[in-house]
Amino acid sequence: MNKIISKTIKITTPILPPKNDFIEQEIKKSGIIPLRWAIIDANENELTISASGEEV
Repeated sequence: MNKIISKTIKITTPILPPKNDFIEQEIKKSGIIPLRWAIIDANENELTISASGEEV
């Protein structure tokens, strides 16, 4: 089993509201296989995401 980590990341979305699949792909790009995540802030099309999951 890989190490479980938590990160806060920022993503830019082309459409609002974003689809879950889009957000999870962006989280994977940041090095986490997401187990859970939440949008904690939104500023126009930039989202701040708190994500926890397995480190890639």
